[in-house]
Amino acid sequence: MIIPLDENEALELGLNLVDEKNEAEINEVLDYLFELVLKYAKEGQEDDTKRLIEYIKKIGQAAATAGLESIVVNTLLLFPQVAREACKQHMENALVSIALAFGEIGKFAAGKRMKTPAKIAACCLGEMGNTAASRGARKETVAVIFALGEIGKSVTWQRLGDVASSTVALIGEAGKIAARQKFEDAALNAELLLQEIGTGAIEKNLKETADISFRSIRDIGKTADRQGLNRALLQAAYSLETIKFNAEDRYLMNASIIAEVALLHFERLEIQRLEEKLYKFSRCKRKYPGMGF
Repeated sequence: MIIPLDENEALELGLNLVDEKNEAEINEVLDYLFELVLKYAKEGQEDDTKRLIEYIKKIGQAAATAGLESIVVNTLLLFPQVAREACKQHMENALVSIALAFGEIGKFAAGKRMKTPAKIAACCLGEMGNTAASRGARKETVAVIFALGEIGKSVTWQRLGDVASSTVALIGEAGKIAARQKFEDAALNAELLLQEIGTGAIEKNLKETADISFRSIRDIGKTADRQGLNRALLQAAYSLETIKFNAEDRYLMNASIIAEVALLHFERLEIQRLEEKLYKFSRCKRKYPGMGF
């Protein structure tokens, strides 16, 4: 196969080859695009780097939809080296694009019940989150947490228990790091995602995933408290109370007890007021079923 010199043609060719399930030639196209994106990253050409990341992501998404697991894995493994070069060149927007690409491909892979690609994407994001925090990169940290959330929601929905648990743990760790860095918006996002995933885990009977979600929210809240992040602290308590309330409503007492134990760490907050808010909201929700958290 002769790889076209035009990048757009390479993308179109790659997508057509995915339709044909021609894995050998898809890998050739990916290698071609990888060499280009790495060149752009080394030269500090951020816009070109972002464009090629998007092209590679599209092929990875298409491969996931087509069930080509080995291609999805190969696609994901292209990004870490590009991320290292982008980091050297201080190209935060390119790093954000890579984080979002991991999230999108991981989400699509999870939707097809592909455990290995979903886990690889989540682990790579975990590493990116640690590096971003050490550099004080707020925007990248927010992107990493969002991307982990996309994977976390998908693997929970598909009942991929072990991958769901490990992904939730990574969200929790990223949230704690964000709180330590006083990135309150990122910490809040992590708490909200953990609340959503924890509630979903209860519904899917993924007890370990739900447990890790509760404990992660608690740990982010404790870190937020130490750092004086009052909104994140309040959100942690509110998220735990919400999960506890929903668990009780479904007669899932084990989950309710775990959430209640986690809540004990926030005794100085006026939890009773939160309960009253939740009770009022629940009545409104039952009156108007179209509403949701």
